[in-house]
Amino acid sequence: MSDINKKWSGYILRLERETREYIYESWYKHFWNEVYKIKDGLDKDSRGERIKINELTEDTIAFTFYDEKASAGIDGVISLAKPKVCLRNESAQGGRNEYAWSRSDYVTLKIEADQGQES
Repeated sequence: MSDINKKWSGYILRLERETREYIYESWYKHFWNEVYKIKDGLDKDSRGERIKINELTEDTIAFTFYDEKASAGIDGVISLAKPKVCLRNESAQGGRNEYAWSRSDYVTLKIEADQGQES
């Protein structure tokens, strides 16, 4: 195991997504999270989302996130000094009365201490 991988072995990346939708008096709420072990060169798919670690250093993780809305990828950097990044925070609403609608999509990536979870 390389020194960089050893340094990050006590941490995980947690990808969280919350989707809410309201259409014609009905609510739909979907929340899930995925956990990834931090490793140099990680490239993992799950639930239609993909996390790729582009560079792992002593202090930072440069990554690219892909999903159905970000097929070209969203590049970002996360570190222990800034352990949470928001990848997407979209919301829209419209209509009136019984035709009202609302949608939101919130996606974050966090560094957390590893509590023995598997990826």
